[in-house]
Amino acid sequence: MTSNNSNSHEPPHPLRLAAIDLDGTLLGPDLGISRENRAAIDRLAAAGLEIVLASGRHYRSMAPYVQQLPHVHWIVSSQGAEVAKADRSGIVAQNFLRQPDVRALIDAASFRADDFTPVYYTADEVLIATPPNDRIYDYAIVSGRMPIRATHDDLLNTQVQKIIWIGEPETIAALRTDTTLSALGLQGIQTMANLYEFMPLETTKAWGLQILSDNLGITPHQVVAFGDAANDIPMFDWAGLSYAMPHGWQAALTAATRTAPAGPPHTAFARAVDQLLS
Repeated sequence: MTSNNSNSHEPPHPLRLAAIDLDGTLLGPDLGISRENRAAIDRLAAAGLEIVLASGRHYRSMAPYVQQLPHVHWIVSSQGAEVAKADRSGIVAQNFLRQPDVRALIDAASFRADDFTPVYYTADEVLIATPPNDRIYDYAIVSGRMPIRATHDDLLNTQVQKIIWIGEPETIAALRTDTTLSALGLQGIQTMANLYEFMPLETTKAWGLQILSDNLGITPHQVVAFGDAANDIPMFDWAGLSYAMPHGWQAALTAATRTAPAGPPHTAFARAVDQLLS
């Protein structure tokens, strides 16, 4: 892991790709893209960098933002479980949970139904197997989409990219040390105060970006990554250069090679780009 704000880890080759997180990075607290951040995307493209959005969101939830950004040609979605062209006209790679693991998590969530509401990401949709509740309505506001109702049998007969449990912050935080869940051998990560995600161990933004970079003939040293949270750390560790947003999680600030200059959260990404291109 690289040290924060170190100038001794500059990539040895010119940068060719920018990997940009959405929530907390490109998106402001209002879940919109500020004028300053939009202009920063334009400047990166003008500098010759390939622009990739790398998010934990499902591709359907990313689509409204992609449509606002003509310079974005690729997306890494569902925490790295899918790599595709921005319009999804071509899929480069996908990764899924094993069906026994999906069943184990369905059973575990059913046993703790009062504490957690699960959401299931498949290749084509976001699904729930329980009636919508306040947790789901809050999730829909943030994601911009209401999950579609399915049965447990439906879920066991389709490929699932990842599973999110929604709950109160204290119960979500406790999952980080839950030995029953860790015994499943899956990757578990808290991505927001009320969200905990389960994925295959190899599913990370770095996994998706490595596959995309291989296809584009780009090395990790030619990549700059922008993010704010724990799920961005794998791509920070992988990329030649990385920027954490100053309002981000402490673990992300520690992992990044640089921190964007202080200022309002909705323009932090633009300030990082200003520093990069200066």
